[in-house]
Order: sequence, then structure tokens, then C-alpha cells
Amino acid sequence: MASVGPPCATRKSSNIRINLSAAELAQLENQLRSEFGPFVVSPERAEELKEILALADKDIDMYDSEIAHHQEQIMIAQAKKQPLITQHAKLRSLLSPMRRLSNEVLLHIFEYVCEENLLQSYPWFSNQPPLTELTSPAITYLPTMAISSVCSRWHVLALSSPSLWANIRVEMYSPAQDKATALVGFVDTVARFLDRSGDRPLSLSLYLLDTPNYEIEEPLLTMLTQHARRWETFTYSGDSSLTQHVTLSNLHFPLLVELDIGTFDDRDGISPDFNCFEHAPRLCTLGTPKMFTSKVPSHQLHHLILRDGHSRLVDMLHKCPLVKSLEVVGWEAYDPQSSEPYTSRTITSLSIIKGHEPSLELILLTFNLPSLNTFVLESYDMSSGYWATKTFISFISRSSCMITTFILYGMVLSDSDLLAALQVMPSLLHLVIEDSQLAQYRPIISNLIPRLIHHESTSISLVPKLHTLRLVSQCNNDNGTFDDSAFVSMVESRWFRPGSDRSAAMSLLGRTSIRSVFLRFEWREVDAEIYKPLRILDTEGLRVVVVDANGVQV
Repeated sequence: MASVGPPCATRKSSNIRINLSAAELAQLENQLRSEFGPFVVSPERAEELKEILALADKDIDMYDSEIAHHQEQIMIAQAKKQPLITQHAKLRSLLSPMRRLSNEVLLHIFEYVCEENLLQSYPWFSNQPPLTELTSPAITYLPTMAISSVCSRWHVLALSSPSLWANIRVEMYSPAQDKATALVGFVDTVARFLDRSGDRPLSLSLYLLDTPNYEIEEPLLTMLTQHARRWETFTYSGDSSLTQHVTLSNLHFPLLVELDIGTFDDRDGISPDFNCFEHAPRLCTLGTPKMFTSKVPSHQLHHLILRDGHSRLVDMLHKCPLVKSLEVVGWEAYDPQSSEPYTSRTITSLSIIKGHEPSLELILLTFNLPSLNTFVLESYDMSSGYWATKTFISFISRSSCMITTFILYGMVLSDSDLLAALQVMPSLLHLVIEDSQLAQYRPIISNLIPRLIHHESTSISLVPKLHTLRLVSQCNNDNGTFDDSAFVSMVESRWFRPGSDRSAAMSLLGRTSIRSVFLRFEWREVDAEIYKPLRILDTEGLRVVVVDANGVQV
């Protein structure tokens, strides 16, 4: 039978009352599997089993008592440990590099982070969604308030830096009159930002949804217009024109340098919305969706943003003779007024964004831009065949311009078209290319990289003066079309260590060393060992960054 240990009220866990041997356990298992019936256990054996079970119950109770005791000790230890963890974290924070930063450096960081504070009315009573969908807590869209809530030092720094509070984006929906009280807190928050911004120039974006409701909007808009003299940049969009919401007549805007109105009243080609900004002596940037006649001082504009199909582009440029930067956005059609190209010797930067092929080609046919040095083309929704290679080359040749910066975002063109374009831009210093989402139109994954390699045996080289190269590739590991080794060889061939014999020899061939390389793969992983040689170049002075789907590799 099972051996029975002596009873003991307090003992170690090993001193148990019953202890079945291996043989007894095997016998028990056999009995459980094979013996059955009314006489399987004799009366004597039944009494013996009851005694053993009683002892086992006492052992179980003993273990429960020990477990409860140890759990209590664990809870006591955890209670003692938690304050130590808190104290440890506080002591460790004294060694934090952040604490060693001066207030001046911290403020530079804060200014970088607090580019915009989104003030959106809540609740949003409309079925139409707001311009900005909040996917995180509201405080994350208010970086200045978030910073001022971290600690007393940051709070004091934020309150002593009015410029952090001067970048405001206001999105508001006017509810029914019976729900107007819900906006009281929203208006108070806007007032807090205006008050804490002191006398600093304001960067203000305003979005008003639904039809004008003067009684609801009046407190907010009156408060904003009281600070009109501080507006440095002003952007408006909404369902109705600006002047239907607020009266801006007789206001002066002595600091206003940038004005962008996406929705305005157009009465017979005359815009009362823009007329309100007649007194803006520093205005130099204007964004507008269409041609208009107004009292805006267009003769002093340097940067012009035109949207949604200006049909009389040349007429607009005649009104703005000093424009240096022209940006056209979302053009679906364009009707040139003359068969002869219009020559502008002031425009140095041209951006065509989200334009469709007919407009893109007609715009290139319309202009001669001999001073052009920056060309930006962006479109993420084009289909194949929308790149006019011959027209582009003809435009560059006809204008006799020296392009130093060429930027392509999501454009649909083949690698051969891209190479043809680069061949007519030998003065190029900065090249930025982001692949199209369409797999068959990804120019940087095939022939471009090998063609960028400098060969010392020939004096002919593609873009020989390239200083900075930024590439964003949409390819993945499955298609296997990106040659990592060729990319490394290309960078090595274009890097000339300052003062070296190779640098002097390349200079005689009209080639300059590359200075900055950035490569990012959106969906692809790379072998970091392949890019190991670039780390050596980085130590010599070349700035190299390689980022794959998992993060920075070089």
C-alpha cells in the first residue's frame, strides 16, 4: 500500500503524507483500466483508500495554504518594487540627453514639430466628413498644446514662444441655432491660440463647410479678422465664397505674403473675394482656381498657383509680369490663345501637377522659358501613353534653358523616355524620381541605374554634374528587377574623394562628384551586406541613405 508520512502542521513541501511508488502507480493505472463490478474493492481496501484520501486532502489544504502565503509575499514584494521602478525612472531621466539640451535648441525642435495646429469644431454635425479626418486623439493634431503639457519646463518654453501658437488651421461646420452652444469651447480654444501667439505673424488656414450662418460664425470670424493685420499666409476653402461668410472690406494686410483662395464668388469675371485683399503691399504668392479680375496687386506676384483648368493662362501671366514660379494643378483641359509660344524670361520654376496628357503637351507647346532651372512633374493617376517625349525635348531645346533640378512624382513613362529626357539636361544637379504605381512604368528599376554609371574610358556621361540623387522605388522582392549591385557601382563611380587624383581627372572631363544619395523601397527588403561599400563612402563625406520596407539599412 502507499506509504504514509507523519502528520505535521508546518513542514516543507517535500514532506507529504502519501507517496505512491512507481510500481503502485502502475498498479493503480491497471486497476482503473481493467477492474470493475460491485466487488472490485473489498471493504477493508475501501477503508484504507478513505484513510489515504483524507490524508491527501490534508496535503492539498497544506499546499493551498503555502500558495496563499507565497502569493501574499509576492504581492508585498511587488508593492515594494513598484515605487523603486518609479524612482529608478526618475533618477535615470536625470541622465537623459534631452535634459542637457539648451532652451534655444529645444525651441528649434518645437518650431519644426509645430508646423500646424488643427482646430476642428466638435461635434461635427454634418453628414459630410470634415476636410481632415482625425485618426488619432485630437491632441496629436495640436502639437503646441501637447508640448506645453509634457512638463513645467516645456510648458514655460511653449508659453514664452508665441510663434509656436501662430500656425493655425481652423475647420468649422455651422450647426443649427439650437446646437450653437456646442461651439463655445471650440471658439475659446481658437481665442487661446490667438492670444498666446502675441503679435507674431499668423499662418491661418480656414475651412468653412455648408452655407453661411452669420449668427453662428460671427464670434469666430470677427475674432479672426481682428487679427487681419498679422496674417502672413491665408488659405481659404469651403462650400461658399469667403465674402458670403465674413466682411473683409476696408481691411489692411501689411504682412500678407501668401494668399490662396480655393472657393470664391465670381460675378461676371470679377471677384469681390480677391478685391478684399487690395491692401496687401507684401503679397507675392497667389493661389486661385480660375481667371478673374480683381484689385489684388498682381504686378508684384512672384509665385502663381493655378488650379482646375485656367483657360487663359497667357492672359493671367500678362497680369503678373514678375512671376518666377508657376504651378499648375489639376488641369484637365487647356485652350492656348496663340499658335506662337509665349516667352517669359522671369519664370525659373515650373510645376505641372496632376495634369492630363493633352494639357501637359499643350502647356509645353505654349511656352518658351529661357530662365527655367526647376521642372516638377507630378501625377499619380495617369494611364499609359501620357508622356510626350518629343514635345518635352522640343520644349527644352526651344527654350534653351539650363535645368538644374528635375523632379518626377508618379509619372507614367518608360525608362527609355526618361533617358531621352535626361540626355537634353546635361546641367542637371538635382534629380528626384518616384516610381509610378503601374508596374510596367517604373523607370528607375531597369535601364536607368546602369546608364548613370560613370565610365572613365569615355568622355560622354549622362547628367555628368549630378550632385544629389533621390529615388523612391515601388518594386518588391517578387519582381526582382532592381539591381542592387549596379546601384552600388553607380554611386561608387560618381563619388570622387575631395583632393584625390581621380577627382582632378574627372573635373577635366566636366564631371563633378555626387554629394547626396537617397534610395527608398516602399515594398522591398534589401540585403544590407550588398550596400556595405556605401558605408565607407559615407565616412569619406558622401551622404548616403538606403531605406527598405523594414527601415533604414545604410
